[in-house]
Amino acid sequence: MTAILNLIYCWLLDLLAKLTDIALNAWDSVLGPADSILTSIGTGSLTVPVIPAQYAWILGATGMAQAVAIIATAMLVRFTLQSVPFVRWGS
Repeated sequence: MTAILNLIYCWLLDLLAKLTDIALNAWDSVLGPADSILTSIGTGSLTVPVIPAQYAWILGATGMAQAVAIIATAMLVRFTLQSVPFVRWGS
């Protein structure tokens, strides 16, 4: 009796694996054309230098870039902590 139950269990596991493969292949066939369309779009023109090179060099040489990064991170952490419910804004 346990051999039959073991056989049914293994068959069900195999059926579940096959159904998963079918679903994943269907999803991949849906996303395949979208992926090829997105890869054909050029992204070279989307990049814009935010800070000119001479200013970036001065920021790096004076250590100002690290200071701005620390301040921005502190502001992000403060905003995140104040977004917790039941915490008063502006404290």
